[in-house]
Amino acid sequence: MRLDAGPVLRTLRRQPAVFTMLVLEIAAGVATLTALLLSASWYGLIGAQHSSFDEENLLLVSSYTPGGDEAALVASQRADLARLRAIPGVEAASSVSLSILDARWIYPALFKSPDSKRRAVGWPAFTDDAAPRTLGLHAIAGTLPPDAGGDDGGAAREAYMTICLAKALFGSPANAIGRFVESDQNVPVRVRAVVQNATMRIPFMPHAGCVLFIAGGAPVGHEAQVYVRTAPGARDTVQTRVRDAFAGEARRRWIDVRSLDTTDSQHVRVGHGLAAFLSIIGALVGVNAQLGALAATSFLVAQRRRQIGIRRALGATKADIVAYFLVESGFTMLAGSLLGLGGTVLLFLMMRPFFQGLAVDVGAIAAGLVLFWSATIAATLVPALSAARVPPSVASRSL
Repeated sequence: MRLDAGPVLRTLRRQPAVFTMLVLEIAAGVATLTALLLSASWYGLIGAQHSSFDEENLLLVSSYTPGGDEAALVASQRADLARLRAIPGVEAASSVSLSILDARWIYPALFKSPDSKRRAVGWPAFTDDAAPRTLGLHAIAGTLPPDAGGDDGGAAREAYMTICLAKALFGSPANAIGRFVESDQNVPVRVRAVVQNATMRIPFMPHAGCVLFIAGGAPVGHEAQVYVRTAPGARDTVQTRVRDAFAGEARRRWIDVRSLDTTDSQHVRVGHGLAAFLSIIGALVGVNAQLGALAATSFLVAQRRRQIGIRRALGATKADIVAYFLVESGFTMLAGSLLGLGGTVLLFLMMRPFFQGLAVDVGAIAAGLVLFWSATIAATLVPALSAARVPPSVASRSL
């Protein structure tokens, strides 16, 4: 079998329209496929994002209390906290306004500081002084407030923020200590400490790990959420005790008790579902491109039956004919892939502002190209094998 690129290049020059069509189709297929694979990789990665908390020892108690005035709601929330903290096996409990398991549609805040020109998008999480102990937060800079235990209400006094918010607003965690931060959702509060990045919103929301924890208690309302830290290894037992403690109130209000398990959360299912959906769409795009390559190669074979017959009469073997079309397909694939990768770069730059944390997954792109090339070669083999069966006698039929 002889692989000679000369005849292939001459043929491609004689068929510029077909060659251009094939290259553009392959380029569009490669760019679309790689963009879909990048999106699928992003959704799968974000969907599997951990909260960064000690989930094995945390429960989330959510409630909805209809009716009642503000004073009654305040009394109910304080009674709930006291009851939860008194349950055997509970080490700490804190009211919160946000949770990674909370599927409500809410908006982030634009934080600013009176003595800084920077602005940063993040999430204000109203909670209490017991939250660092409940959530297992550790100070990177500054000092966390002492655990006051029963401090579950009152005006916001001070706050502690995550690393990414501190860097966005002040450049470094150390520069954030003692500074004041405000937004349209909170009054100016003094930053007491900087803690590790923590995900308090579903990861698909922008800057989900940039959080400002504001001490003073969660806002009073009909809905309430409480994080409960249990003793190590006692989460299942405590979960049963909490359900039993609130079982008598099912007729008066709604109570939900669940473990803080992000692996079984809605955003994980959504992420995996979107990744699978985009992968299927990518496969369909690849199949469509291969059908186009199959049709174009079949057309070229039909147009060149006499030429193939002449080559067979001059001594070309069936393997030579197959190799000829594979080399021709390789040239178009190479040109289309290079053009398609250029399109992928443009799509990546366009997607990055909308997909926070989007990164180039070289493995996904390489796998997509290998599959695309393999499928194209397989599609080319069908008409190439048909061309190899053209007898040398075809060369003399039009003489």
